[in-house]
Amino acid sequence: ALQLRSIEMAFAKELTGLGFSGAQASGIGGGYAAVVAAGSAQGDGTVIQAGMNMVTAADGTKGVTLFAGSPGDETWIFNNSGSTLKVYPPAGSAISVAGTGVGTGNAAFSQLTYKATIYKCFTPTQWVAVTTA
Repeated sequence: ALQLRSIEMAFAKELTGLGFSGAQASGIGGGYAAVVAAGSAQGDGTVIQAGMNMVTAADGTKGVTLFAGSPGDETWIFNNSGSTLKVYPPAGSAISVAGTGVGTGNAAFSQLTYKATIYKCFTPTQWVAVTTA
């Protein structure tokens, strides 16, 4: 029998094998969204609403805003644009980057072009960003 250590790490095909419907299995993983970057500030960036996001239209000023998370929530963002993507935390929160401490409240993280970054919510006001090589 299939044993799962964590639903977060399960593939949709494993969950359907356990009796979840296809829609339920996809939803547990957070789903996928094609996202168009917009605005130039925390309040007008496109709000991220899926577990996996392919973002286009970044031009060095346009951005996205993370959702108001709960500890343990995470989202993956791939910047599929030719320019840097601004990623803002939810209002009143911060994004920590390796080597910088807890980050500055409401400040954008500059995600480089063609890079994937995992954003993990540690507390209701603190996200941590880990970018691929």
